[in-house]
Amino acid sequence: MNKILVMSIGNDIMGDDGAAFEAAKLIQNRFPDEVDYESVYGGGMEILDYLEGREKVLILDTISEGNKPAGSITEIEREDFPVILTSSPHYIGLPEVLRLADMFEIDFPAIVKILAIHTELQHEVTEELSIPIKVALPEYAGRAIQIIEGWTGE
Repeated sequence: MNKILVMSIGNDIMGDDGAAFEAAKLIQNRFPDEVDYESVYGGGMEILDYLEGREKVLILDTISEGNKPAGSITEIEREDFPVILTSSPHYIGLPEVLRLADMFEIDFPAIVKILAIHTELQHEVTEELSIPIKVALPEYAGRAIQIIEGWTGE
């Protein structure tokens, strides 16, 4: 197991929600010996299994809320993760996973960063990415490469 993990989160049959998977495809041959790659089609507690024992984790994901146009890219540091209050015991997001890891003293990465690409909210089942996301994909993958290079010293 490598100490660095790139985790892509999304749903590849919901259009732009699969952008993280496409970005991971563009970078996964770049660091074959230093980085592990995982695709996660769900979330919640499943995420813990992938994160335990890692030193650094880059999470590629999408955001469909906020004021930024589709294709904009946002970096979120662990200390800046929002706390999402939900009334459902079945949904648990990354901020809650981090809190649980701290509570139960799970061997959790010291560095966790989210690199998110903004999308339009979609309700259409398709494997096709929208034009703004296709155009932004090289920049999105490039930003991920820069982060990983900073971690590996390349």
